[in-house]
Amino acid sequence: MRHSLAHIMATAVLRLWPEAKLGVGPVVENGFYYDIDLGETKISEEDFAKIEAEMAKIIAENTPFKNSEQPINAAIAWAQQAKQPYKEELLNDLKRAGTTVAKDLNANELGTIAEGDAQVASVSFYSNGDFTDLCRGPHVEATGKVGSFKLMRVAGAYWRGNEKNAQMQRLYGVAFATDQELKDYLTMLEEAKKRDHRKLGQELDLFVFSDLVGSGLPMFTPRGTVLRDQLTVFSNSLRQHYGFEKVWTPHITKKDLYETSGHWDKFGDELFLVKSQETSDQLVMKPMNCPHHTRIYAGQPRSYRDLPIRYLETTTDYRDEKTGELGGLNRVRAITQDDSHV
Repeated sequence: MRHSLAHIMATAVLRLWPEAKLGVGPVVENGFYYDIDLGETKISEEDFAKIEAEMAKIIAENTPFKNSEQPINAAIAWAQQAKQPYKEELLNDLKRAGTTVAKDLNANELGTIAEGDAQVASVSFYSNGDFTDLCRGPHVEATGKVGSFKLMRVAGAYWRGNEKNAQMQRLYGVAFATDQELKDYLTMLEEAKKRDHRKLGQELDLFVFSDLVGSGLPMFTPRGTVLRDQLTVFSNSLRQHYGFEKVWTPHITKKDLYETSGHWDKFGDELFLVKSQETSDQLVMKPMNCPHHTRIYAGQPRSYRDLPIRYLETTTDYRDEKTGELGGLNRVRAITQDDSHV
């Protein structure tokens, strides 16, 4: 149902803005979104009413969702004819590598024309009326078989999550099987706003952010620090009850540690790099604690009689999160973690 509504929303957007270039439109918790490139044209909340009205028309048309298979080269030709470059890029990746998952592809080949033998013979499409999309499905029987929906917000999103790519507009909606379920969900959101930690943090004088310090780098006031300290004592006591002992590790480390642990290849792009004036070593701010704890364990000979050894550490870790993903204390660049390892 929610996936079908993503297609219905894309259909409505194309009817209203025929020049729109479409990215991807997956299901998310309680709803769906679609990434859209409209060039200089920006969708705002003021446009939601007309998009929803167009979606309502499409739902009333009760057009069947029809599945078809196309040879990969024919699919690429379709994307070119439809002037949908993002779909063409995905299809070229499918032809070249059999996948569209960016992290599984050669970064230098992303978006390039696929040469040679195809890794997939054909691809799946779904159509509803005059709208066709690259899609594995499944979908409801027809556009009239979806439940209640509401468009919620629009946000910026880099194509394929890469800040070097074009920034698209991500249009979000929620959907439920019945009007009452949608109403209950929207009521819950309104109640949650009253308890939003960002609002409470300001009203209760618990933490602040500063542009001079940087995005995603919270600072805690005296009142907030008391709360943090109490949470730390409580968390530590729970773990110490089970035999965990406190350790401490530095906040910067050599890159070599993460190369040894295997984290560098997976998370190297998410680390803060630190340059020293005294050493040629490549240093980073630690994003996690497990490799450090293994080094404490390896610091002296161990016997099986020593086991199990349990370490706990409440410390700050650092990750270079994308700016568009930062939000309050939910997603930050400096986070306090109550970490434990056995």
